[in-house]
Amino acid sequence: MPERFVEPFPFWPADFEPGDRHPLAPSVAWDPASDEQTLRQALSYGDIECWATLTRLLRDQGRTAEIRELGEQLATTASQKQLARFVELSASNFDAESGARFQFELISRFPADATALERCARLLAESGRYDQAMDVQREALRRGTDRRYFMVNPRQTMRALTAAGRFDDAEELMRAYADDMFAASPLALLLQVRGRTAEGGELLRRHPSANHLYLRFTLVTLLERDGRHTEAAAARPAGGWPHQMRDAADRRLPADGPHEAIWSVTDYLGRAFAV
Repeated sequence: MPERFVEPFPFWPADFEPGDRHPLAPSVAWDPASDEQTLRQALSYGDIECWATLTRLLRDQGRTAEIRELGEQLATTASQKQLARFVELSASNFDAESGARFQFELISRFPADATALERCARLLAESGRYDQAMDVQREALRRGTDRRYFMVNPRQTMRALTAAGRFDDAEELMRAYADDMFAASPLALLLQVRGRTAEGGELLRRHPSANHLYLRFTLVTLLERDGRHTEAAAARPAGGWPHQMRDAADRRLPADGPHEAIWSVTDYLGRAFAV
């Protein structure tokens, strides 16, 4: 290991935590010449920026078991700020499994609010740990989650659940957020996928935001898929759809499977209004 990295930055204050990287501090990870041994040694000295670079190297070589083992070792010894940074680095590396491990350790060892719990549930679900994700998400709801965070983490948790066919779990969580129209829309289509179209239509019609174009579009989609074209036509706005929605307004949105059917309106409108 290069000598300059052994006692890397003597100008750091005495109480400095490696997770609080000095803004002027370089990292071994930024040096393209750093090899695996250098990255491992720097990581052991607290240069946590090496995590993403090292795990990419190991993943490219198919050494995923070593990533798992190393992550478990780091998770049990890292400080609160280090764990938070490990979560960020894992996310930037599209490594949901490591992110979930670090985030779960973070909420287990240090005080966590509902938002941190929701983030943990999402990472757990995205890494396939569905039962654990449900336990953490239920705890977030028990603590009184602020509903404005639905679009940040809970929606992704629900998407992971429906992609895995965990419809009971997804319905439970969607109902917890059903006052939010962005949760009511996939919930209604989930009910249709489960053979409960009438219940889904009633949910949309009785929703406090029933006249909003988002839920109106969901209702039309639900009715069209059920073959109720006359009712669907009557549910369309008298003044027509905004131009962003016209491409799909007169046809059923494509759905290649249950998961796609549940999220088709969310995905379509997200693209339409992003343009």
